[in-house]
Amino acid sequence: MSGNTSPTLQGKKKREQPEWFKPAGQPSELQIYNSLTSSKVPFTPISGGKSVSWYICGPTVYDASHMGHARSYISFDIIRRIMKDYLGYDVQYIMNITDIDDKIIIRSREQGITHTELSRKWENSFFDDLKALNVLPPDALTRVTEYVPEIVTFVEKIIANGFAYESNGSVYFDTEAYMKVHEYGKLEPSSVGNEKLNSEGEGALSAGSDKRNNNDFALWKKSKEGEPKWNSPWGEGRPGWHIECSAMASDILGANIDIHSGGEDLKFPHHDNEIAQSEAHYGCKQWINYFIHSGHLLIDGLKMSKSLKNFITIQDALKKYTARQIRMLFLIHRYDKPMNYSTESMTNVIEIEKIFTEFFHAVKSIVRDAPQSLAQNWEQVDKDLNNQLLETKKKVHEFLLDNFNTTDAIHALNDLVKRTNVYLADKNRNPRLAILNNIATYITHILRVFGLVEGSAIGFGSGGSANVEDTLKPVLDALVEFRNQIRSSAINKDFSKILQSCDHLRDEVLPLLGVKIDDKSGNSVWKFEDKEVLKKEMELKKEIEAKKLADKLEKERKEKEKFELSKIPASELFKKETDKYSQFDERGVPTHDKEGNPITKSQLKKLQTAFDTQAKNHQKYLDSIANTTETKQ
Repeated sequence: MSGNTSPTLQGKKKREQPEWFKPAGQPSELQIYNSLTSSKVPFTPISGGKSVSWYICGPTVYDASHMGHARSYISFDIIRRIMKDYLGYDVQYIMNITDIDDKIIIRSREQGITHTELSRKWENSFFDDLKALNVLPPDALTRVTEYVPEIVTFVEKIIANGFAYESNGSVYFDTEAYMKVHEYGKLEPSSVGNEKLNSEGEGALSAGSDKRNNNDFALWKKSKEGEPKWNSPWGEGRPGWHIECSAMASDILGANIDIHSGGEDLKFPHHDNEIAQSEAHYGCKQWINYFIHSGHLLIDGLKMSKSLKNFITIQDALKKYTARQIRMLFLIHRYDKPMNYSTESMTNVIEIEKIFTEFFHAVKSIVRDAPQSLAQNWEQVDKDLNNQLLETKKKVHEFLLDNFNTTDAIHALNDLVKRTNVYLADKNRNPRLAILNNIATYITHILRVFGLVEGSAIGFGSGGSANVEDTLKPVLDALVEFRNQIRSSAINKDFSKILQSCDHLRDEVLPLLGVKIDDKSGNSVWKFEDKEVLKKEMELKKEIEAKKLADKLEKERKEKEKFELSKIPASELFKKETDKYSQFDERGVPTHDKEGNPITKSQLKKLQTAFDTQAKNHQKYLDSIANTTETKQ
């Protein structure tokens, strides 16, 4: 069989996205950026009500999950939570696991283990990472190895419909036959015919020589010696990559699905091939109504790559930042746009988190300490603040309906916090507790919808156990140990040790227990905080202090090195460098290199400058010696 490019593709200079068919029913207020139209369109569920079907491409499990994975799974977790917990949709969320694939086979061979052992190891690791990132588990999980019979049946139907063919034990999708009655490449028409993308989609172990057309792709691969295999009407083999998602998604969600999501890099060929397979199988014009894609993740402005040594696993990121901080980073960026992960971007996130944290602490402290008997009648300043709350609610609602715009929603909440802080800064009147409570409760609610808050209390919470004894035991143990230290120091009249113990309790002990103490004008204020957040703050503080110390030592080293160098007379500066120079002038400046060639004019100028600088530094050294001698006399 030949590998010719489709004449249909050759005849088209520019391919554009085909018509998108609006789902029947009354459109909702929600606008979604649909990759099938490259524009925002109203969301209309197939159910006509609140039930929504959603399929998300899961990982190919052969290695540790990285921040690129986090970009997709956190972003879609946020959208899922908004739809479910804010907009009231009943979302059925299905995720697949690709546990047999060319990459898995190659990696398992390298490590001398079975593909099942490798895939199970990294699948478990993947879900551990998602749990650590507070990503909700799927409502159903589909593994390729558990769906092979359904995949075979799915492929048989495509063949029967005239859109696939068997060749030497493999089965290929017939793009030429498909394009006579369907549109191929709905998501990225311009990528159709791209040999590099087609090759990457087929996998490193695919031969490809049995295809009729370069654009055709494998639905079923004949297994070679040593590869995993299953029985089929075409002989022993294994599923192609794209067919897996079509068969598994349709098996649970049916022939028409509301939402399909994945990373930007999956548009072509993976998602476009999924669409083609499924529409060929069902004989329909629109298998998926809304395709949504997450934007690329950059590391310090560059594409993540092991060769660039900027490959960051989720576990790497969690060692430096909390799950809440990582999630906040995604919230302040549009989910469908490129975003940058860097020290600078995370520093910005930490500042935003701190604004919310300090606000919650302030409100809880006021509500806790202020007597209810104080005046609570509303004056104009109170009405203005309440109006700000109502306006923020309206803005946030509009933002979330506009393609899940969490970026501006977070900014709106931040503005409300700043406005409230100005309100609280007026010490001449007591704040109205009900308004403060309403603002803090609303902000907490939205942050809970975004997956930043657990539990029902106001604020981020301390992340501790609900059991009082379990929560207080480590704190009380620390206080008992602190008392023993203070008592011993007082008996020995070691007052400096008492102050050291106080600072140690504040800076090293209590933060690891979820308690933060702020010293303000001699008065200390305690705050409950997530101990993981405080732990990361301590680590960051130590990292900054360690860098300052390293910079100080490096500066001292250079100064010492400069001082030792200043002891050498300028006339002797170059004469020992016989490996570089062979002749010198009367001052000691090199005139010829080691081969005897004259020094170039530009190089000579640099050497003369270095000579003059050394002469000045040596004179300063001599002057300092003379001054020291005079002082001693």
